[in-house]
Amino acid sequence: MATIEGIRPGLEGRLERVVDGDLLTHHVGGRGTFATPAMIGLMEITCHRSLERLLPEGHTTVGYEVHVRHVAPTAPGSTIVVTTRLTEVKGNKLYFDVQCHEGDQLLGAGIHKRAIVPANF
Repeated sequence: MATIEGIRPGLEGRLERVVDGDLLTHHVGGRGTFATPAMIGLMEITCHRSLERLLPEGHTTVGYEVHVRHVAPTAPGSTIVVTTRLTEVKGNKLYFDVQCHEGDQLLGAGIHKRAIVPANF
């Protein structure tokens, strides 16, 4: 698959969410805390949404690799912001830098890789 028009390094995504419901893990006790799998899921969603409108008809993106560190806890009710930046495009492979913050506090960061594939695979 050739590089798709408009999907170029520098493309950014942003998602703001309140940490509640399914974003919490309760096995740690108390009111719970922002779950690592939830943070990674929001990073994946933000990457996909940042370029979804540029995909050819009948195509989507799927994640195939994640390297993320979750470095700080977040309490229920906190507002977090996930940011993504497309850093490289190799054919149908997309490479992103991903971060999650609560205000100025870094909660998690790393890289995420996605691939453009037919939606009816």
